[in-house]
Amino acid sequence: MKKILLLLILIITMFSIISCNIDNIELSDNIEAPKNINLPISGKWRIEDYLLNASSAMDEEKAESYIGIEALFHNELITIGDDYCTEPSFRIKNVDTDEYLIYHHKVTSEFLNIEADEIEIVSITGEEQFFYEFIKASEDTIIVNIDGVFFYLNKISEEVEYDGAVTEQFTENILFDTAEASDEDALRTGILIGLKSLDLESKEEGFEKWNYRTIFIRANNKEIVSINEMENILLPRRTGFWKVSVDREEKDGKINDKIVAYPVNKPLHTESDNEIEVKTEVEDNKTENTIKNILYIGNDYISIENIHYRNKGERFLEFYPIDNIGKFKPLIITDVLGEIGKEAFDEGVNKEILKDKEEYKNSLIDLKPNEESFGLFRRNGLWVFKGRINYVENGIYSYENFNIKAIPPKEVVYYDELSIPWNRIKSKIPEALDAFTSPNEDIAIILINNDIFIYTIEDGEISNKPIESIKLKPSEKIIMAEWAIGRYPKLWEEELLKQAGN
Repeated sequence: MKKILLLLILIITMFSIISCNIDNIELSDNIEAPKNINLPISGKWRIEDYLLNASSAMDEEKAESYIGIEALFHNELITIGDDYCTEPSFRIKNVDTDEYLIYHHKVTSEFLNIEADEIEIVSITGEEQFFYEFIKASEDTIIVNIDGVFFYLNKISEEVEYDGAVTEQFTENILFDTAEASDEDALRTGILIGLKSLDLESKEEGFEKWNYRTIFIRANNKEIVSINEMENILLPRRTGFWKVSVDREEKDGKINDKIVAYPVNKPLHTESDNEIEVKTEVEDNKTENTIKNILYIGNDYISIENIHYRNKGERFLEFYPIDNIGKFKPLIITDVLGEIGKEAFDEGVNKEILKDKEEYKNSLIDLKPNEESFGLFRRNGLWVFKGRINYVENGIYSYENFNIKAIPPKEVVYYDELSIPWNRIKSKIPEALDAFTSPNEDIAIILINNDIFIYTIEDGEISNKPIESIKLKPSEKIIMAEWAIGRYPKLWEEELLKQAGN
């Protein structure tokens, strides 16, 4: 009995120690805060200061107008001025301060006056739509980036009466001002689709070149309201909309592409931090005369194929943060997927490449994988990671791709789900090459050889006939698919029409 009693006391003591220390555990992974319990940011806050930088998309006067704007953080409603988010979910991560600020915002901790080596980042999303990302400088100060401007908010009250008259009046006002707010139950869906097509004239001249365009489709209650398009890529980001294009320079018979990305509200007149040539970390004589092929572009990241046509025609895969294209080396697989990604990368090489090339083990041909050599491709209606082995055999350049069995995180591909399984889509539309379904589960976008077909989704199935179609250019492919729901489709459409007219 004494032994049993001692054992029980030991177990209770161990649980007590664990309970006492649970608050000290470091949160390094993404965590979603439960409703009503310890929100990472709560209460009433006010914008007290701001900092402009080179990529800010608003001027001093506009930034100054934000001073005094209040923000409310409640588990059912988040507001910043007139902008709001209902039914919010919170995601928390602890990051290295300078690494995060440099990669995501192109600034340093000194610029933002942050002394801590590690900071907490709180991302807020509502109804599958990203709202804002906040930097917790301290318990009483948070920083948010709006259109490239860093706004400092200080806490002024811990309590927010969500059911109070002030909050009710606020929600009534913003709903009244929102387009189509009279029908609160309406399914409002939009999608920005980035497309690339091979320029056939350039191919005939011996140099590959791709043309890019953006299509926006808006639907209300499963009916297509409008379809509009513009040249190049209109990219929705946390800091506002950006334009992305590939500019080609031809000089002395040489060709060099550069990827240009900049906020739409800050036109690019001269080469600056936002107009950056993608450069690989190979020999200096290979950094020029390269052709750029965008494979995927999302909120924060871009996947490209870098083609060195004047050397041996090498085709390298590279992966960059949008904010730092060419300013740093391409990301390696662990930067994006951690050690699990590295294991999946090595497994793909061993299973798909090395097992069939036993004869090369003792040869001079180098089949060692480069951890920078990976990218995003479409397969069976989803974005998937693939790696690439580049090698030279008998003076002839070759490459082989292999699968990386790892799911792209939300930081890379925010929404990438099929509400209808790919095999069911293929059984109904055998010629389907790719498919996208909306977060509202109201419409499906299906690609075949020459067209995009838009179907409604009824009871979890694709409708028998498409409700609209869009003609594709020869060999045109999707490189971006960003969904908007609720009040956002109308706002996105207005921005695309504005940029299409510029």
